[in-house]
Amino acid sequence: MQTRALVKERSQRNLLLLIDGVKTEEMLLANVVGVKPEDFKLLESLNLIAPVAGSSSRPSGEKAAAFAETEPADIAPLDYPKFTAALTQMISSELGLRGFTLTLAVEKASSIEELRDVADRVIEQIRDRKGLPAAEKARRTLFGS
Repeated sequence: MQTRALVKERSQRNLLLLIDGVKTEEMLLANVVGVKPEDFKLLESLNLIAPVAGSSSRPSGEKAAAFAETEPADIAPLDYPKFTAALTQMISSELGLRGFTLTLAVEKASSIEELRDVADRVIEQIRDRKGLPAAEKARRTLFGS
């Protein structure tokens, strides 16, 4: 309740719920509707968030290696924010409310590899609900040809 008194905007409160020390500011900006870079500054000025030691705008060390190693040649190159946005939009348009748990899995994913696992589950559910042609179209949309 006290946080709600400090943070009036819903998008900023949603941002507070999603900040986990793993996702970068850019990832959150790309995936939380209505969030602006100024929102991070405001939350920091209220001492509700703090930068993670050694954090930067790009994943480093182990995370950067995971991003680089999980990019097979036959998959269209997508960065984390674009892949997340495409996957979230597909869940919404193809599965609707039935895809709610998958949307939560997308939000929880912190690497391209984890997103690909969720994407495979999404494609499987689309196949079960809409058939093989719809699943193949979804696979091409997410992963290219």
